[in-house]
Amino acid sequence: MTFRIFVKSLGLALRSGKRFLFFVIIYAILIWITAYILDGMISRGENLVVLILLIVGVAVMALVYGFLISNYRKVQVATLRCLGWTSADIKWLFIGELLLVIVVATFIDLEVIVHYLGIGFYFGLNPTIFGALPFSITFVIVVGVQFLGVLVAYNKMLKVRPMEALRKA
Repeated sequence: MTFRIFVKSLGLALRSGKRFLFFVIIYAILIWITAYILDGMISRGENLVVLILLIVGVAVMALVYGFLISNYRKVQVATLRCLGWTSADIKWLFIGELLLVIVVATFIDLEVIVHYLGIGFYFGLNPTIFGALPFSITFVIVVGVQFLGVLVAYNKMLKVRPMEALRKA
């Protein structure tokens, strides 16, 4: 049952269109910058304050995205509640949408890295880019912070009454 709801949430996220694309691009940029700064900290000993500020920025983006989803999906969630969906089903709906944004942004970053390295080696530039460890740590950080956004959206969705759907109809 939960897997079916998770798959439905992926389709729901893709149908949201411009909002989905906007946040994928934002998260792709945040993942790239965080991995670059984390690599600088590991290899060159850069300042920890910049990384902390960037993680706070990712947390703010997660909260904004959670608020947008909760406001955008109010009528849909109220309709689902009228149809008998449980709070757990609605939670999986949000988790699927938020995780899809992060996964797509990560794949975009990986694609950019592969092309950057390929073009650099083709022209003999010997490109350097951050390693797999900072990128993996960044992915874990972003997913961990994103669950904060899930909790905010989920708590806001629990307050939606089924009457909201009937009022909008």
